[in-house]
Amino acid sequence: MNKRISKALAIILVLAAPVFLSGCQPKCPKPTENIPGTPEFRTDCAFEEPEVAQQGLKEINMYVLFDNTDDYQEQIQAFQSQNPGTVVRVKKFVNQEEYKDLVISEIADGEGPDVFMIHNSWMPSFTKKVQPLPLDQPIVMNADLFRQVYFQQAAEDLIVDEQIYGMPLAIDNLAIYYNKQIFKDLLATTDNPGNLWEEIKDQVFNLTKKDNSPERFSLAGIALGRADNLSSAVDILYGMMLQFGTEFYDEKEERAIFANRQGGETPGIDAFTQFTSFALPSFKNYSWNDTITGFAPEAKEVDPFVRGKVAMILSYPYLYDVIDTTIQNKQKSGDKHINIADVGIAPFPQLVSGAESTRRDTYASYFPLVVARTSDMSREAWSLVQFLTSADALQTYHKKTNRPTSRKDMVAQQQTEPNFGTFAFQAPFAKSYKIYDDEVYKKVFSDAIQEVVRNVSTPSQALTTAQEKITCVIRKQKGLVGTETDCKIYQ
Repeated sequence: MNKRISKALAIILVLAAPVFLSGCQPKCPKPTENIPGTPEFRTDCAFEEPEVAQQGLKEINMYVLFDNTDDYQEQIQAFQSQNPGTVVRVKKFVNQEEYKDLVISEIADGEGPDVFMIHNSWMPSFTKKVQPLPLDQPIVMNADLFRQVYFQQAAEDLIVDEQIYGMPLAIDNLAIYYNKQIFKDLLATTDNPGNLWEEIKDQVFNLTKKDNSPERFSLAGIALGRADNLSSAVDILYGMMLQFGTEFYDEKEERAIFANRQGGETPGIDAFTQFTSFALPSFKNYSWNDTITGFAPEAKEVDPFVRGKVAMILSYPYLYDVIDTTIQNKQKSGDKHINIADVGIAPFPQLVSGAESTRRDTYASYFPLVVARTSDMSREAWSLVQFLTSADALQTYHKKTNRPTSRKDMVAQQQTEPNFGTFAFQAPFAKSYKIYDDEVYKKVFSDAIQEVVRNVSTPSQALTTAQEKITCVIRKQKGLVGTETDCKIYQ
């Protein structure tokens, strides 16, 4: 071939390459179909706000915490189909403290999401940052109907002055994860954790095997009693306090009273004593210390459980996936591990049997959806929130996350499911305390727990000190003492 012709062809091919290559790329989807978390999501297809505005689209920005964006894929596609011209953008966050600070900062600047998740314990401090459901929404939900559809704890948390400030996707609650094989091998009378705390204490005594290893246990009956190496220590303590009937505040909610005598008894101190007893050698149910998590401190109780070193741990539904992932990682590295098929889930133990009591208690911790007060899409945002908490949408959400329903009409179906049915069964009686500052409360109670297990204070002394600190926090927030008052939280 003539050199001049070859050179000309090369130039033509170089110039035409972008055209040919662009033909090989899949066409960018419409903005309403480009949903983060879906297999079709394209990061190279930028839909800037001017373009969205030019197309007359309404854009709802939604922040979620811990959930994957594809947990909402089907529901959002259905919502967008029913609301032509509306596009929903979902952004995931995984650090709870950073997320909370970010949302507060963005709202203060008049920015941030339209719809976002909060923890149910944040509601007292977020009521001025979110806006209630307008009563003239196309899908009408009022306070009375909310109480009929959703569980009592959600109504107590999310209805303020008969206005709805949030909608629950689930009612997560505490239950026992246990090693089925350990129970079969070592307990002759039962294959399951006991229904009552006294039964649990006896099982722990029979299961726990002490040795001279650095961990001091060849097998621990239960991971409980400390705050430094347990993921949900303070929530478990709250759950016990509920069961003992502990009143948290006085009638005006201006003072904490959980360490006081109530009705001639000391329910808060009794609950606190029971919790810490599992980490004190002077009790027969002693089974947990600070060295047993030494192999993987960041994993806390999960690593000993996966290695078969502890028979029972307590946590929320999300922990199942954490356990499964940890087992898979140990399989790959050749480390010792239990089988996921040996992981069972049992109800949170009760203080009194059902034959003697008319109530059950476990602790509720969940993340409802709210609408930011700064949103200029509030009607559309509330339509999305109501859609995502409808029965059909929550059925899809449950299949994706295994989280227990927040709706009364879905319990019967979900509570029959293997393993996760336990959480659905408990959802109707999952309760929580009103918390004015979640992070501060956890710090105060964690410090109190550690003072007892280090033999620095008695349960009564530690809880009384915690009560004084919490009272100070409440009074500062309500303007009853000066903002300069030192509550001695971080000493």
